Amino acid sequence: MISYSDLVRVSLRQVTRQKSYGVIISIALGITAFITLAVLGQEIRYKVGQDMVLMGGVNVINVTMEDRQFPGQPVREFYPESIAAIEKLPGVELVSRNIRNGKYYNLKAGERTLGTLIYGNDASFVSLFSADVLAGEPISQEDVDRHRRVCMLGRELAVDLFGSEQQALGKLLFLDQDVLEVKGVIAGVMLGDWERGAFMPYTTMCDRNWGDAKVTRLFVRAVGWEDVERLARQIPEVVRACQDAPYVMVQTRDDQISRLQVTFMWVETLLWLGIVASLMLGGFGIWYGTFAAVRARTREVGLKKAMGGSDRDIMAQFLCEALCKSVAGGMLGIVLGLTAVFGGVLALGVSIPVLLLVASCLGSIVFSAAIGIAGGIYPALQASRMDVVTALRFE
Repeated sequence: MISYSDLVRVSLRQVTRQKSYGVIISIALGITAFITLAVLGQEIRYKVGQDMVLMGGVNVINVTMEDRQFPGQPVREFYPESIAAIEKLPGVELVSRNIRNGKYYNLKAGERTLGTLIYGNDASFVSLFSADVLAGEPISQEDVDRHRRVCMLGRELAVDLFGSEQQALGKLLFLDQDVLEVKGVIAGVMLGDWERGAFMPYTTMCDRNWGDAKVTRLFVRAVGWEDVERLARQIPEVVRACQDAPYVMVQTRDDQISRLQVTFMWVETLLWLGIVASLMLGGFGIWYGTFAAVRARTREVGLKKAMGGSDRDIMAQFLCEALCKSVAGGMLGIVLGLTAVFGGVLALGVSIPVLLLVASCLGSIVFSAAIGIAGGIYPALQASRMDVVTALRFE
């Protein structure tokens, strides 16, 4: 019976002679992709999903009081208790108060008259809709608390009224008896037609009895699209538990969410199929390479058997060679995978999930060894069953 140290030493020497670099690299690439996706897949999915979600606004839930559609009903507003309860729901990132019906004004832009809607919002509006502040600064919580007469302009309105975003800062909007000072200009994909509007603190709008003069709409931003469906069911229940709200309505973009989910499902499927294909290619390479080694060393196998080598020794040697190839690929894949993970952590700005990283590395070693055994077991078995005389006569 050959010792384990001699078995490994002889197997490593044979692998070095065979120069099976393609097989080792194929397994290494599969293991690298496996570790990267296993450790950072959720973070990558979240980051990419957030970018796609924010571009389409599919994780923003529109919650409104629809009392005006029912004659005889008083116009109800969202109580602070209801808003606080919504903010505590799991999966809720931001909540923004809004006066649903804006105030319409005709503003002069040179010789033109621009029909403009003035909206009442809180300090969370810009963050919730991921708007960019092109000039000045957005409405602050202090502006809301002190009922200040300030406003933000959408980019298109600012350019139409004053020629550019910077020139709009500090200008005054004359609205009948009221005057609003422009303190910022905003823009963003999610704003859409609101880039042609103006935004003032909702408290200031309530003081003037404009629009509904109450907080009749909430924008609720979910952490991800997976939370939207659940929150759409929970929000009405939470609101009704805190106040009288028989006609609260929740609107979501279900069609866009479904398309995003299908898109991500196919992307993930293709990624995992690529990993499986790479590992299978490595397994077939081991299988073919071991068969070729058995055929090339048929006389050697016969000679070893004639000198007293057992079938078990012959099988162990060829199987160990296959294992050395796969484990070498696995080790190289772990090194490359760790490099990719550390680079991804720096790029994404997240912490390293140590337990998941260790589990992935250990699983990679076990999986690469399994590939070696699966690819080498049959050729090794064939070598161990060779007839001595036939093997010695092989040319």
